[in-house]
Amino acid sequence: MKPVLRSFAFLTFSLLTLASAPSFAQMPGGGGVGPNYETRLQGLEAQIRMLNGQLEQIGYSVKRLDQALQRMQADYDARLAKLETDQAATAQIAAQAAAQAQAAATPPAPTPTVTPMPSADAPVPDVKGSLGAVKMQNGKVTGAVNNPKAPPLPDTPADYGLTTQEQYERAFDILRKADYPSAEQAFKTFIDKNPKDKLIDNAKYWYGESLYVQNKYSEAAIAFVDAYQQNPKSAKAPDSLLKLALSLSSLNKTADACTTLSELKTKYPNASASVKSRAGEERTKLKCSAQP
Repeated sequence: MKPVLRSFAFLTFSLLTLASAPSFAQMPGGGGVGPNYETRLQGLEAQIRMLNGQLEQIGYSVKRLDQALQRMQADYDARLAKLETDQAATAQIAAQAAAQAQAAATPPAPTPTVTPMPSADAPVPDVKGSLGAVKMQNGKVTGAVNNPKAPPLPDTPADYGLTTQEQYERAFDILRKADYPSAEQAFKTFIDKNPKDKLIDNAKYWYGESLYVQNKYSEAAIAFVDAYQQNPKSAKAPDSLLKLALSLSSLNKTADACTTLSELKTKYPNASASVKSRAGEERTKLKCSAQP
């Protein structure tokens, strides 16, 4: 690379010298020399362009080599870290095996002898505690629980470690798969854990919906009332009133259903077309009054 740079510097110096010198065509007696000067100048320019191209190629090759070296270094670091992790795991396993072997080689502690009671006929009161009624008679202990077992640990919640958005999406995905009991539980868990989240209005509505499709109309009605009262200005408020009316209708509470439909018509004249259409069909079915 250094010879190329030296050649480039020499040609640059020559070109600048020629460019600053007076033209042969203008010198006395210089007729006929001008064209030769122009030819030499063009040749030097061509060589400089060629050297510039070579320098660019060299720079590109150096850049690629540097990138390759960086990738090799990263791969080496990753392999080294994995090797260290594997060695630590192997050392831990070896330590555990050594501890187990030492424990197996250690003789068991001697069993303590129980001194017999002075009189076999003497009554011994029961001792009640966490192990149950314990009685000692004739040198024998009875009534204790053998090998007590601790209760099993609770299962890890399905939404453990998820963000509120991921919890909501998980519950909605379960509902979309028509697993309504699991969706009911998932939305209930979301509501209990995130009462102030921005998705609480939607979560309460879909919780009521998961109850409604299971024909749990009484529980669904309570859920839709809660969803409506939570935020009457939410986008789901008209839907909650409509589903509340349908739940009340399914419970044969026609008057309450009609009152709810009238509330929907009065408070939400700009509800979606699907909500207004479904509400109108239900009013006709229940023969509600024409007045809101």
